[in-house]
Amino acid sequence: MADPSTGALRRATLVLLLAALIWGSMIPVLAALAEHYDKWLLSWLRYVLGLPVLWLAVLLSTPPAAAPRPLPSGRLFRLGAAMAAFSVLYTFGVANAHPATAAIVLMCGPIWATILSRLLLRAVPPPGFYVTLVLVVLGGVLVVLGTPGRPAGGLGVEGGEALLIIAQLCWSWYSIRAQQWLADRGQMALSTLTSSVASVLLGVVCLVVWATLGLDLPTRAPTLIEGGMIVWIGVLGVAVAVLLWNTGVSLVGVPVASLFSNSAPVFAIGLAALMGFEPSWLQLVGGAVVMGGIAQLQIRQMRAARAVRRAG
Repeated sequence: MADPSTGALRRATLVLLLAALIWGSMIPVLAALAEHYDKWLLSWLRYVLGLPVLWLAVLLSTPPAAAPRPLPSGRLFRLGAAMAAFSVLYTFGVANAHPATAAIVLMCGPIWATILSRLLLRAVPPPGFYVTLVLVVLGGVLVVLGTPGRPAGGLGVEGGEALLIIAQLCWSWYSIRAQQWLADRGQMALSTLTSSVASVLLGVVCLVVWATLGLDLPTRAPTLIEGGMIVWIGVLGVAVAVLLWNTGVSLVGVPVASLFSNSAPVFAIGLAALMGFEPSWLQLVGGAVVMGGIAQLQIRQMRAARAVRRAG
């Protein structure tokens, strides 16, 4: 991937921070919905509700100037399967891991993304990336450890942590291969096609779970507030956030984009504070470390891009 320009870096910063903001807002929203609705149904509904918005956007958007390459169905299936696998493994992983340990493992996502990008693309991160990687992971861990009301005692390993790592690898693989295989169709079509396949596969998963383990089907219609939250996690949490994420990846690559994902809990802290939950000092310090690490990398890259432009 060529070094991004200052304009591309600005766009990437904007879209990736917006994606992180949306995903951060989903943390308290999903927690509230999970008290009354089955988590498997919620996972599936997220994709189903986001699809009409994505397809409408595709129909209204300008098609690529050049005709895209033929799309082998096997590749599209694998991309959708990677998205669905992420959702399933994430659900199982969180359910079978200590909450704090699970959160720390998820904060290490940029590490797995960097390793996979190196293996698949031989990608060389930009100067200063590894310093930022350490800061972002360390800051994320501080945010987790500073969570008010976190259970005391050791963190513990309960088995779900490995599933969470595999889930993150699935998401990073999807992000890399989607750009390789579908970028010529535009980010809108890329996000729509892969999300459509993922929604079908997640529907199959829900049917299997229903037939074997059973699902807690709703016993009442959702309230107006609950309906709004369900639409929020589908339209914004999948349709908009996935599009923003793929756009950011297309501009700066998976390793750098993955750094921004660790800012999602920082936004969650801010939203919780607006709702009256006071953050701890350790969370504030961790959030500052995460955002400071991302900022210094983007500033460094912008300076390098300007230097290249002047030299040219």
